[in-house]
Amino acid sequence: MPIERLPRIGLLAAAVITCASLAGCGGTPTVEDHPGNAGLQGPEKTRPAGRVMVQPVLEAALPQGINLPQLTGNGGAAVHAWDMSNPAICQSETWLDDECADALALGTSGLSGRNERIVIRLMSFNDEATSKAHFTGRGTPDEVGANPPGDAIDGYELPDGAGGWKGKGIRVRQGAVIAKIEYAWAPGYEVPNRAMDLATMVVDRLKQSGSGKNPTASLR
Repeated sequence: MPIERLPRIGLLAAAVITCASLAGCGGTPTVEDHPGNAGLQGPEKTRPAGRVMVQPVLEAALPQGINLPQLTGNGGAAVHAWDMSNPAICQSETWLDDECADALALGTSGLSGRNERIVIRLMSFNDEATSKAHFTGRGTPDEVGANPPGDAIDGYELPDGAGGWKGKGIRVRQGAVIAKIEYAWAPGYEVPNRAMDLATMVVDRLKQSGSGKNPTASLR
């Protein structure tokens, strides 16, 4: 179900060229407490959900081409992440103004094959309460299954793109990070619905990166 302004699928190809991403996981420690900076102290080290994901850690969570081996004609992913020093980047990445105003970091991973296109956008916040406030939709079991990934999830249809491309989108929240996964395919191309598998991979990579591990989750 649409819950926000959505780009046309025609924009997916352009997004592949400028991909980048950044995400966050719940809790309330400061950015300086993050392991990517000064490091967490004491029991926080054993609580991944309490960590804030700053730019380098969020970028690590973004999938690379090697993590998407099933994509036909996979030529590798374009991955990048930004802090919020230039708010115009945030708005150009299709996030809403009020989301950009509260964001800590963001990034995008884009990959284009012969018949499939994937764009994954991440936005991290300083705490889980803020990410919850910006996640208003919730998918039904008919839309997202009985046990979907993440702390909250919602699905939507992408508008038809140029040349008859069709697609599906999923918004998923994991801790203090909101992810938008958009999967599009060429007309007449028979593909399995990979959107939920992609969402599961993204959530797993956010958990791994947020806990200080090397993100290895892939689409298999």
